[in-house]
Amino acid sequence: MRRRALLAAVPGLVLAGAATATPANLDFRILRGGASVGTHRVRFREEAGLLEAVSDVQIEVKLMSFTVFRYAHRTAELWRGDRLVSLSSRLEKNGSTTACEARAEGEALLLRGPEGAQRLPGQAAPLTWWRRATLRPGVPLIDPRKALLVDPELRISRAPQGGTRVVLVGGEGADVLYDAAGTWVGFATTGEDGSAVRYERA
Repeated sequence: MRRRALLAAVPGLVLAGAATATPANLDFRILRGGASVGTHRVRFREEAGLLEAVSDVQIEVKLMSFTVFRYAHRTAELWRGDRLVSLSSRLEKNGSTTACEARAEGEALLLRGPEGAQRLPGQAAPLTWWRRATLRPGVPLIDPRKALLVDPELRISRAPQGGTRVVLVGGEGADVLYDAAGTWVGFATTGEDGSAVRYERA
């Protein structure tokens, strides 16, 4: 029911379209300084030419028996081919909450968040990592945590066994790895406290 409600929330959307293979679900353990601190899961569903991707990040860092950092971020995306149809994102971080929404309208993408409304090019896409095609020159990138456009330098190179490595330079930075089929298989970044954070397939 939730999925159907999400599909119905896009006015005027034509659901007809060629069916494509639904990506396999993704599960990662999040490691900080080598210790497990959380999980990042992505769940996919396809219906009538629309692909739904729901990303869920849960992080809890403890010092002794006390929680010193808590982070929960859920992002739901609807894609029709290479076009983002809608997005909703909710971030809870140490008791503070931010949210953003996006919706395709004509040739544009309307983005609403803490900084107000923005009208973006229709090819704009969120940095939710699972979609390899998003990380290429010419695609306006959205940080869904803040509902803002970001413009990192992208360094794309070959990875072992025919995969692809994409390094984002600027801001927090990120090192993202995809296999030969374009499936997301690795991720590394720097935490807010300067600690090394990396993902490991669960």
